Amino acid sequence: MNLEKSHSNSHRLLGIDLFRGIAAYGVVVIHGLGEIPRDVNALFISNAFVSFCVPFFLVTAFYFSQKILLSKGITKYIINRVNRILLPYLAWTVIYLFARYLGTLIGNKASFNRLISDPFNIIFFGAASVQLYFLPLLFCGSLVAIPLFLLYKNIKNGLLLLLFFLSSIYLFDSMIVTGNDFALGEGIAFKHLLNITSLSKYWFFPGIRLFTVFLAWTIKCLPYISFSLLFTNVLSPYFLRRYGNGKEKISIFQLILVFLFPLIIGLIFLVRINFLYLLLPYLSFIYAIWISNLISQNIAISKVSLKLGYFSYGIYLSHALITAGFLPVMNKLFPQMLSFQLSPLMLILSSSVIFTLSLVMTYLISLNKTAAKVLLAA
Repeated sequence: MNLEKSHSNSHRLLGIDLFRGIAAYGVVVIHGLGEIPRDVNALFISNAFVSFCVPFFLVTAFYFSQKILLSKGITKYIINRVNRILLPYLAWTVIYLFARYLGTLIGNKASFNRLISDPFNIIFFGAASVQLYFLPLLFCGSLVAIPLFLLYKNIKNGLLLLLFFLSSIYLFDSMIVTGNDFALGEGIAFKHLLNITSLSKYWFFPGIRLFTVFLAWTIKCLPYISFSLLFTNVLSPYFLRRYGNGKEKISIFQLILVFLFPLIIGLIFLVRINFLYLLLPYLSFIYAIWISNLISQNIAISKVSLKLGYFSYGIYLSHALITAGFLPVMNKLFPQMLSFQLSPLMLILSSSVIFTLSLVMTYLISLNKTAAKVLLAA
């Protein structure tokens, strides 16, 4: 998602923009058809995107926010994060609450009543719509990142930063494996730990609930924060130098092959190698930077990548509105959908329709400066 304006269009990392667009499409694949069951192959596609989309958004967000903090200072950094994260979060929360309320007019009252029975979850944890949790998660991580970015800004010790990165991954993976990660929908974290310590009755105490969720989000963000430090302080001189050389010419066909080959290999091994699952967003980030210069050599792909990067935030935030209208139409046209599992083809086609409509909605929002500022952080 495009949460920063750190580069002019002529100096953008177009590979990052392209991958943001792919990640936005992946989010639609994950969420776009609600709870309609999927066959094994369709589920595999969804799980592959789960391992890539939000993690990739976090990697890029912390990489660019680090630059904002170090160049503009803490005060302007916090103002920037509030404007680009909290303002859209509040606006889209209101929109989705209103949309959910309208849903009660056609009989979906139980879901809405269940939602508004937990206002704490709505306000702090993004319960108004499934994808909104990302914004308070990112804001929490952005605050945690401040002392880390300032403490490590001049450290060039690659071994130390690598150890920090690997330790963060281990801590994050341990939280997931033990069942203590943030429970989306419920708005709680460390559920297993509270259960085994007989403290589950305190889950919904506001202070404890806020602390445990923010702790889980901190642990979730640490790998991406530490990677941004590792990349900026140690790896970027090499990769950005390669990005900026501009010597190699490449055809569209070659570019497609360059992109597809590691993607296919990653998909083949994704379900077999858990460590690859953990590393996929970081490898994708490095790869996106590597192909940025290659993309810039083709005007058509450059323009598409730039637009996808710009609109990815809006697509992520708005696609659930499209889904809410798309599913009833699909159920009427194909009532047998609910009794069958989605195939990969049906998943891809329906997700593509929702993605395209979300893209159009985002484009229309972008035409109004006030709406774009509030809803797209543009």
